[in-house]
Formats: sequence, structure tokens, C-alpha cells
Amino acid sequence: MRKVMTICVLVVAISISGCGLINWVSYVFAPASRMKTIKAEFSGLKGKSVAVVVYADLETQVDYPTVQLELCDVVAAEMRRHIKGVRIIDPRAVIRYQSENPRWDIMPPEKLCEVFDCDYVLLISLMEFSTRERGSVYLVRGRIKADVSVYQVGLSSTDGANPVWRGEPISVQYPQQSTLGVPAENERAIRVQTERLFATELVKKFYDYKVPKEADESK
Repeated sequence: MRKVMTICVLVVAISISGCGLINWVSYVFAPASRMKTIKAEFSGLKGKSVAVVVYADLETQVDYPTVQLELCDVVAAEMRRHIKGVRIIDPRAVIRYQSENPRWDIMPPEKLCEVFDCDYVLLISLMEFSTRERGSVYLVRGRIKADVSVYQVGLSSTDGANPVWRGEPISVQYPQQSTLGVPAENERAIRVQTERLFATELVKKFYDYKVPKEADESK
């Protein structure tokens, strides 16, 4: 009887909530044979110490003064959640060093491993960060695009061109499906959700995870 009630509740919930819940239920109840493992692009961060460093140009820093700390914090939290044994250098120590050394960005990134006494530096170079809907002064939409690389202590290069890992640029926007932005009074909430979405997409590069085969193959 309990199983029948559970099935009924799920059916009602699905009919009310739509595709989002359908996808969630499919993921939770999919048999192992219908799941596919997405391998980490770089799995070397397990059990290592990592400094998350965000580069933002002057214009972005003027418009969004706390963007570097916000992204450091949210990426660090996501890494702790999914990467076993990872140790994150305090983001505030990273921001303090950047503030006290304005020309930090011209030094080879792997040298930052020595500065922060860590095994790796995860460098996030922002190409775009905005909460403004294009063409509108009344609506907001979060957008982040960034080049991301990992540098290792002891591997020197003259121009920062030799990371141990460099992925394709990561680009996200929130809301994802809406054709229009949302009213400007929601700017803070949109910004937080966009940063979380970016962190999720980034940190997936560093650990294995499973998806239903149908979802993966439909992309």
C-alpha cells in the first residue's frame, strides 16, 4: 500500500511541477544501466591544496567591487562539496594579496602557488560578468564567461602559457530558459544564482559524475 501511495504522490507532483521535476525523478530512479559516467577533465585536485584566484578587469571591478571574493567563495564551497580531501586557501587571504599587489596578474600564475603555499592555483579569468539585460535598463539577467586554467607548483613558464589543465571557456546565464530578463529588484538574487551556476559548471571539470544516458546523448 505504501508503494502505491508513493507512486501516486509522484505522479501528482510531476503533473503539477512539469519538466524540471520529471528530469529529477528520472535521474533519481534511473537504473544503473541507464546511467553514464562523465569523467573529470582533470582529477588531480583530490587531497591537494588549491588557491582559487579570480582575475577581473578594472571596469568589472568598478561595477562589481566584490565579484572576485564572491566567485572565490562560491567556487571554493562547490569544490569542498565534490572533491575529496581538497584544501582551499582562504579566499580572503587571496583577495588581500591581490589588493596589496596590484600587478599580481603579470607574474607567471604558477608562482602564485609559492605565494599561497599550495599545490595548485585555479585561475579564473573573467571575460564577462554582468547582471544587466542587453538592451534594457529595467531588466536584469546574469551572465558569466571565463577562461579557466590550473597551474601547479614547480612548473615554471615565462608567460603563463603552460597550465597543467586548461578547459574551454565556461559561459553561463541565468535565468537560463527565459527569453527576457527579470525586474531589476531581483538583481541580487539573480547574481547569486548565476555565480552558483558558474561554480557548478566549473567544478564538474574536476570530478566524475553520472547522468542519465538519454540526457547526455540528447545534448
